[in-house]
Amino acid sequence: MTAPKLDFLLEVLDSRNYNPESYDTKVKEKINNLYALLDKIKPLSDDEYKVLYFSAEKGNIEEYGNFEELKIDGEVDSYEEFENRFNEDYPDEIIWYKMTSSMYKNYRMISINSKNIIYADMNSENTNFENYQLQELLDFLIDKVKECIQRLEKGTYNDYISSNYSYKNRFGVIKRNEYWNLFPDTRQELLSEISQEEMNYFIENAREKTTNRIKDMTSGKYFECVGLAYKNIGYEIGELTDKDLYLKYADGRDEGLSKIDENSSEEFDKWYNDDTRFGGHPWEIIRGHSFARVNLQVGHDDNGYYLSLSGSRILRKVEIAKIFIVLNKNNIPLEIYNVDMIKNAFKGIDYIGIVPNDIIPIECRGYFKKYKPTEFIHMSDAKIFKYIKWEPLENIELK
Repeated sequence: MTAPKLDFLLEVLDSRNYNPESYDTKVKEKINNLYALLDKIKPLSDDEYKVLYFSAEKGNIEEYGNFEELKIDGEVDSYEEFENRFNEDYPDEIIWYKMTSSMYKNYRMISINSKNIIYADMNSENTNFENYQLQELLDFLIDKVKECIQRLEKGTYNDYISSNYSYKNRFGVIKRNEYWNLFPDTRQELLSEISQEEMNYFIENAREKTTNRIKDMTSGKYFECVGLAYKNIGYEIGELTDKDLYLKYADGRDEGLSKIDENSSEEFDKWYNDDTRFGGHPWEIIRGHSFARVNLQVGHDDNGYYLSLSGSRILRKVEIAKIFIVLNKNNIPLEIYNVDMIKNAFKGIDYIGIVPNDIIPIECRGYFKKYKPTEFIHMSDAKIFKYIKWEPLENIELK
């Protein structure tokens, strides 16, 4: 099977619902045959997690698509354009794939290049549908696993994969300052959002912990801090009060914080210590998904109240720094989570992670074992190649 045919099957069979499926008898038989082969390989974790690398040939253009059909559909205008598309999609003669497998009780799970191909409940059966495409793919995988096992038996597999597995599919890191040197515009883009003076202030003054405290806390004092934050990060303010700014820009699920008397420390204490409130996001002052939101949370101990600032990873480093600066200059006790992560990014001494193009470069730390990158990109320019430190591939062994 060539790479275009394999990629077609992977696209068709890719499942994103993460619900176990029932397959027909022939598919289940082939899954069992595949796992019987995989049983010879030593797992990498307790759930029988295993990794194998294999390749497929580029093949000829006829296996890529039907020119006449694509032309009728308006996807290409000429055969030359059709050829260019083929060579752009498959610039190499050999295409590499990473297969991961795992199992738990009666469940079997297989992914290829981050596409979830099989999530099988082997105790159930689908008698209404025979999946010929999955049967074809499983036959191909069985042959490939046999080839991998033969290399493992000869003791050549790991060296072969290390020498041949495409770097386009690997994970690596580059020091941020090296990346800046190669692409000065990225450094200038950062400086357009925050000045070197502001970064230096943050580096010199930001701390993870603070011993200062606010004796009497009110919702009005909290809204004032939020207002300072919004003003310093450049949000549109207009004639809105601090509370109105909070209502406009924060998450909205404030658990009643905006309803209590802004000037009453007693009401704030009662609200803060109310164990019955739950499910809201009163501290989420910058909305976003789990990798982009910013929380300005109120904390409390025996000495009083303080604020803690947390941003989900490095994506909000500029906002976090600017919020810290304005609150620190106004003598607001503030703690910052992951403060060294942000400082190292401003200094350019942290790592940027390089991930394969089929993986969204947002939160990919789980792919990295040796290095600890904080941001992630695709390798869009070959000139960074010699600066990349590559994550080692898994060492695969037979039982």
